[in-house]
Amino acid sequence: MRLLLWTWGLLLLVLGVIFFYSTSIVGDELVTDTEIRSQSEIASIKWLIRDHLSFASEQEFAHWVASFGQKLGSRITYIVDGRVIADSDVEYIELGGLDDHGSRPEIRAALETGNGSNVRYSNTLQKDMLYVASRMDSASGVPAGVLRLAVSFSKVSERLHVLRTNFIWIFLGTLACAVLISLLMSHNMSRDIRTFSELARSIGEGNYSKRLRVLPGGEFKPLAESVNAMAQSIEHSMQVVHEQKGQLQAVFQGMREGVMTLDAEGHIESYNTALREMFNLADSSVGRTPIEVSRRVEIQDLVDDMLGESEREERSIQIDLMDSRTVEVSAEPFTDHKGVRKLILVFYDITEMKQSEKGLKDFVANASHQLRTPLTSIKGYTETLLHTPPAEPEAGRGFLETVLNNADHMDKVISSMLALAKSEQMGTRLDLVPVSAREYMTRAINDVSLWAEERSVMLELRTPDGDMDVLGEEDGVLHVFHNLLNNAVKYSPEGGKITVSAEDDGESIVFSVEDQGPGISREHSTKVFERFYRVDENTIDGSGSAGLGLAICRRIVKNFGGEIWHDGYGEGTRGARFCFRLNKSLKPGTRNI
Repeated sequence: MRLLLWTWGLLLLVLGVIFFYSTSIVGDELVTDTEIRSQSEIASIKWLIRDHLSFASEQEFAHWVASFGQKLGSRITYIVDGRVIADSDVEYIELGGLDDHGSRPEIRAALETGNGSNVRYSNTLQKDMLYVASRMDSASGVPAGVLRLAVSFSKVSERLHVLRTNFIWIFLGTLACAVLISLLMSHNMSRDIRTFSELARSIGEGNYSKRLRVLPGGEFKPLAESVNAMAQSIEHSMQVVHEQKGQLQAVFQGMREGVMTLDAEGHIESYNTALREMFNLADSSVGRTPIEVSRRVEIQDLVDDMLGESEREERSIQIDLMDSRTVEVSAEPFTDHKGVRKLILVFYDITEMKQSEKGLKDFVANASHQLRTPLTSIKGYTETLLHTPPAEPEAGRGFLETVLNNADHMDKVISSMLALAKSEQMGTRLDLVPVSAREYMTRAINDVSLWAEERSVMLELRTPDGDMDVLGEEDGVLHVFHNLLNNAVKYSPEGGKITVSAEDDGESIVFSVEDQGPGISREHSTKVFERFYRVDENTIDGSGSAGLGLAICRRIVKNFGGEIWHDGYGEGTRGARFCFRLNKSLKPGTRNI
């Protein structure tokens, strides 16, 4: 039936085109012929007007036009500047009530080109009219204007109507014959087509075992044999597909890496169990965008970039999840069977690898930074002994003792770094013992005093009377003082002053180091304690340091149960003031764990 309907539709279309084309050509020829005849009549009227004696008035001219129009059997109108001064179908006394004809299409065309024509409905005559107009110069007392001839269009319409009626009857007869012949020829074919359709429907529903009965000598025998062979091949292929699908599904769901497939619009088509657990995905995640289910803009940007650039190959990014895990997201484009570009995202959990890399980098950076201060002190005193040895043996002995103390400190720093790294990895706490803060504060001041004298920087100590025992480790306390004093000397101007003070608030002791250097702005006051953070080169970090010193100090102080902070500017609103708080030891010699 669809074949028949298409055939009938095509026949209808062809006949319709012939019908409209033929009637259009005939109609155009009729209109053209009428226009040519009307133009000839207008030329004759213009000649008669020029040959006529001069008209005494417009009324006389109007009566002449009315009389001539009745003899000709057509409507004659004469228009001057849009005003009708003569019309063969309108009494002269009624001409003043006619509309302005200057805007009529045929009048405008005649004024512009000399001749014009138009077919439209006449409100005055209540029927379709063909208007033909021609520009005329003044003659015989008639002012220059436009002479228009109106011819009834009814004759043309009648001829077109007869033509269309004949075409319609021919069309209906032809269509009826085609329908009858088609029905007779398609009856037997429809039965066989229904049989093929039922087989195709069964295959589509998954019944691949059904076959067609092949009749010897039938016109559909080759087709039936081909369809049976196709059904057998499909049955075998689907068995293989189901087996492979089960294998791939097992691999997909058993992967440790999260996998997500996206369509051409960037919406989720599927994901595996590992990804659902990684992002805690809901069952309704299919059909949504990655940013909706993961709340990560980086993943959505990666998807948009990959789908937006057809030539882009594999690309990966790294993101940090809320539970401190680090995931590497790799995007791999592919093309489906329709040639549509789609995307696969693979999520690798690289947390352990990143932690190992970070631990190694931090250990190397922290160790080198902490060893720099005592090594500098050893080098300075050694160079002094080599180049300008003191005259007094006792002074030289003091230099050597300082070198020895710093060498011991370097050995203890390495041991401390190893213990600190082990503490971070194993989650254990350091052993805290009472430490004399006054002793290690004084020792740190002595270590930097030679450098401070070279820069003409004065060191001032303000401490309360009595012991200042705190809980911590000796090397850790010494390192914090060393780092803060080294920074203070480094950034102090020549002739400046550094103030080291301590204040007992009952349960803890607050230590502070103030300098008169360039200081630290408010926006950097907390960031300076971050690892590898560097302030602008015009402030405190222009020497090219790695930015680890204050981060190490913060870790040491926190391991001791204290806190460290930047407390704004020093004296005179210049320089920086760093403070840290350590808990007091309740009894000298006790051991806290």
